[in-house]
Amino acid sequence: MNEVLQTNLFFVITSIAVLALTALVSIALIYLIRILRNINDITERLRRGSEKLAEDASAMRSFVHEGIVGNAISFFSRFVKGKSTSRKTRKKESEDDLS
Repeated sequence: MNEVLQTNLFFVITSIAVLALTALVSIALIYLIRILRNINDITERLRRGSEKLAEDASAMRSFVHEGIVGNAISFFSRFVKGKSTSRKTRKKESEDDLS
């Protein structure tokens, strides 16, 4: 074979190989972009879910805190009122007994 023909055949084969490789890389990049978009969607959902979870935890924390503090205050106020009422009652009863 003549050298010019061999050179032309080499360039044709190389061109076809480059085109095939470019097509395969393009297809791989398209799939990679689709995968990255899906990952982005998943992380966005996780972020929104974690924000909702943080809001719920904050609401639960304040509910528990208000409930515990409110119950503690009402317990101590009843305890203090109960003692003061019983002392007044005892004083009145003792004054009534003396009279």
